[in-house]
Amino acid sequence: MDIYQKAYDWAKTYNFEPIEIEYASKLALKMLDDSCQMSSEDRKMFFYVYDAISDREDISLDDDMNKLVLLARDRDTIYSKPQYVPIIHACRVEVIPNMLKVHMKAYKKMVRKNLGLL
Repeated sequence: MDIYQKAYDWAKTYNFEPIEIEYASKLALKMLDDSCQMSSEDRKMFFYVYDAISDREDISLDDDMNKLVLLARDRDTIYSKPQYVPIIHACRVEVIPNMLKVHMKAYKKMVRKNLGLL
């Protein structure tokens, strides 16, 4: 099993805390804006986690930010559709002041640890 499928399968059943779901969404927004300092492989892995979260019936991602993320991206890519690039960027700029680095780092570390990457 590759790491992407492992990430998806894990996220389909993991008991996420609300703050972790929030930061999974914020990370997806950052990655779509191409303002994230991660490799393409890491971005893809974190999108598999996000996709699994968005596929879950017990987790609601119906806020405006997540609706935009889901609309702006096809699942076969880690990039935003061209017509959504300016909207994604504007949303990310608006969200950034509310992002705490400590929470983002904790979310990334938690995912990597659970996938056996630490």
